[in-house]
Amino acid sequence: MNFKKQIIVLFLLNSLFEGQVAAQTVLPATTVEATTEPTHLRKIPAAYKTEILAAYAHFPELKDVPVSFRLRKSACTLKTKPSFFSMFRSKEHRSYVIIISNKTAKAIEPISLNKLPEEARIGVLGHELSHVADFSTKSFAQSARCLIGHLSPTYLDRFEFHTDELCIRHGLGKELEAWSAYVRQTMHTANWRGSKYAKKGESTTERYMNPETIETYIKHEAGNNTVSQ
Repeated sequence: MNFKKQIIVLFLLNSLFEGQVAAQTVLPATTVEATTEPTHLRKIPAAYKTEILAAYAHFPELKDVPVSFRLRKSACTLKTKPSFFSMFRSKEHRSYVIIISNKTAKAIEPISLNKLPEEARIGVLGHELSHVADFSTKSFAQSARCLIGHLSPTYLDRFEFHTDELCIRHGLGKELEAWSAYVRQTMHTANWRGSKYAKKGESTTERYMNPETIETYIKHEAGNNTVSQ
């Protein structure tokens, strides 16, 4: 694919990936610059600073990866994406944006980040940082295929389930379980498939791991660590 075609494809993909937040602006009054923390964490919303840093501590491989946190109106409670122009760069020189919704659809307002208990906040932020960790290992072609895959619900089921697995591998299983349990209790559902499915009734698909599944993976990970020691 030549460079011109890459620009066209990635512009369309970025619009798709970012969805309704594309026309919104960052709200700088609600953010503070990270000063005593690593400088590659460019902006941290003051209200979530403690939880962001707690989750980030589990991702030492991201110590040199630029990550910005932005508060925006969004149809999703949280969303992670590579910054647009950095998609053209090698994986060692990309930057990432984690969007935290400060206004969203009424149906999912009860599970917005500001409504979650602290442990659940750390868990879901760990999930988003797992996306960064995953993307930071991908080539341009792999990242493009991943973004195209977002057009497929089946692909997204596997993608998000795998991201939860990465989160558990990084030592945030209990925090992720707290988020999983809170969402299912609050949204009155046995399975959570994401914001787009909030009004579509009960789902039989486990896109995001249920608490019982998380427990199984935590035990499996603990067993692997015991063997490796």
